Amino acid sequence: MSNFNPKETYRKISDISIDYLKNDLNIKGLIFDFDGTLRVNKKISDDTLNFLKMAKESGFKISVVSNNPHVSNTILKDLNINTTQKFACKPLKKPFLDMAKRMKLEPNRIAVIGNSKISDVWGANRAGMHSIYIQDLDNFFLRKKIKNSLKNIGIKHIE
Repeated sequence: MSNFNPKETYRKISDISIDYLKNDLNIKGLIFDFDGTLRVNKKISDDTLNFLKMAKESGFKISVVSNNPHVSNTILKDLNINTTQKFACKPLKKPFLDMAKRMKLEPNRIAVIGNSKISDVWGANRAGMHSIYIQDLDNFFLRKKIKNSLKNIGIKHIE
């Protein structure tokens, strides 16, 4: 398996089964990416907030590893979720392993949930963590790639 291939892919965070992670995979901690994963279009959805609350109630340790240096000043502070205090330098594995130490968990007991195959999936896989890719179908670059592919097969006018 390539280091860029996630172990699992979902459309949105709320599609992930907390019971599956906990009981079938024996995951104890969740590390999230922030921009594009937890926060989409500059807001955290109610579904995502509910998932975070349910995961905490189920006993998961939850953290955020982000390249956004301002993530610690967000709603996550109100939810008492550990975050990186500065630019995390993903996809290096060090920020993931540092967060695992802060969480007091072995890397193989942590799932990393993110929307980038480079910074989130590759970093998680290199750190020995379970990678979950959130496929952002509203992503600008994905839409552009699809439009270009359609133009290449002769479809000229795309809204």
